[in-house]
Amino acid sequence: MSYQSLYRTSRPQFFGDVVGQDSIVKTLENSLRNRRISHAYLFTGPRGTGKTSVARILAKGLNCELGPTPTPCGTCHECVSIKEGTSLNVIEIDGASNRGIEDIRELRSQVQFTPVNAGYKVYIIDEVHMLTTEAFNALLKTLEEPPSHVVFVLATTDPHRLPATILSRVQRYDFTRFSEQAMVDRLAKVAQDEGMAVQEEALRIIARHASGGMRDALGALEKCAAFAEEVTAEAVVEVLGVAPQDQVDAFVLHVLEGACRDALQIIDDLFNQGKDLSQFTLGVIAKLREDLLAKEESEPAELAIIEQLAETVREMRFAPDPRIPLELAVFKVTNTTPAKTDVSNSAVVELEEKVRHLEAHIAKLQARLTQGKGTEQAAQASRGSEPPQRRIAGPSDEERSAFLLEVWADYLKGLRDERLMQCEAFLKEGTPVEVIDDQAVIAFPRDRGFHKASIEQDSHREPSERVLSRFMGKQMRLKCVFQDEIAVSPKRNVPEGSPALKPRPKQVEEVAKPEVQQKVNPDAPGDLAADEFLRASMETFGGKIIAKPKEN
Repeated sequence: MSYQSLYRTSRPQFFGDVVGQDSIVKTLENSLRNRRISHAYLFTGPRGTGKTSVARILAKGLNCELGPTPTPCGTCHECVSIKEGTSLNVIEIDGASNRGIEDIRELRSQVQFTPVNAGYKVYIIDEVHMLTTEAFNALLKTLEEPPSHVVFVLATTDPHRLPATILSRVQRYDFTRFSEQAMVDRLAKVAQDEGMAVQEEALRIIARHASGGMRDALGALEKCAAFAEEVTAEAVVEVLGVAPQDQVDAFVLHVLEGACRDALQIIDDLFNQGKDLSQFTLGVIAKLREDLLAKEESEPAELAIIEQLAETVREMRFAPDPRIPLELAVFKVTNTTPAKTDVSNSAVVELEEKVRHLEAHIAKLQARLTQGKGTEQAAQASRGSEPPQRRIAGPSDEERSAFLLEVWADYLKGLRDERLMQCEAFLKEGTPVEVIDDQAVIAFPRDRGFHKASIEQDSHREPSERVLSRFMGKQMRLKCVFQDEIAVSPKRNVPEGSPALKPRPKQVEEVAKPEVQQKVNPDAPGDLAADEFLRASMETFGGKIIAKPKEN
């Protein structure tokens, strides 16, 4: 028989061999004992936590000649064939490589066949989250109402990627990571069964390195056993590339004391020795965590270091040189260590003294300023004058109308200050008439139709209204009319001589040099409109006419 990896030969074969998943094992045993078999199970959890192994033990309990039973015999034909992976009644499917709709359709066509000399056909679909949406839809009906002799066991590390319709049709079991002690006990038993000489400290290092995954731990144990006849802590450190505990302890001490140079030297030594800096950083975090849990009160410095190193571990995954994030973290955390406390305190005291001097100086200046203002106010009172105050618009339309006429020039200047020169140029040709509710009525002469139409465009109207609203202290809108269309609100009496009511006198302007000036037919409306457009454009943007196209 060919060689098999340790994690395959040491798979648990019975529920009693499973460690670290007590609640799941107890529930499945009771289900088999009471013959309350679900048609579909979902096993979720991190990799290497026993999902597929428990699925095979469940299949044994279902198809054992004594079954359904929580204690399969392990010697009957079905138990042996399931252990060896040759059973026709236990079909294992890799969801990552059989993820299409055609694969699921083939599965649906096979579930109708009855099992061979057994009670159930068990379909174990590993990495089921890799199935496509179409494949899930094809599986849905079969998963909900399979034949009575079919049991589905779905295994996944990412249950959140499964559709809700699938999750609602299965009985879910969440596998958890193994504790360090549970992994040490299991590794010790496997080592004993395999005749390996191991040290308990070596097993603890392996368990810590595996991060709760039994398959990873067994793979590391197998590698260490091939490296040395006796699996010692030194051998594990050498094979796995992890840092010795004394270096972890020294690094923590240097960081807490603010010895930046010494901490950086340890990082450089580990890198040159080919050690895994990510695992080293995790070891440092674990050491700091143990120290915090052993104390009655938490230390802010240690909490800050743990937080910084946890962020560093994430950054190291994508860094081309893992030293850089770790060295930067050391620079950051050593700036807040006790070694820097005296210097920091002295600097703070010095800054506080400077602040007190500045506050006293500012108080003196404020007193002088107040005294100067009082003198100025007294002088103004003696002259019978008051300091000028900026008016604000009143609540009524009449008061707002008067205010608009008063601030119109300032408003146009405000447009120019905000670089809205075109808006200013267009509104200059109009005259404010009155304010009605939230509308400012602006009147334009008939020969300024171009300016009126331009300011009514959204690109010019909206910024103009925004500036006007700020001047008026209220949300305002512009309403542009021609002077001969003005209908003054009965609330406000506009004098007959108001400039808003007077038509602008007709201005005759030279639009071309005499040698190139063209004769315009006054009876042709099109020519008049074109000339008016050209003249208004030149008034707004500048320039002159060089030539006009000849008439056909």
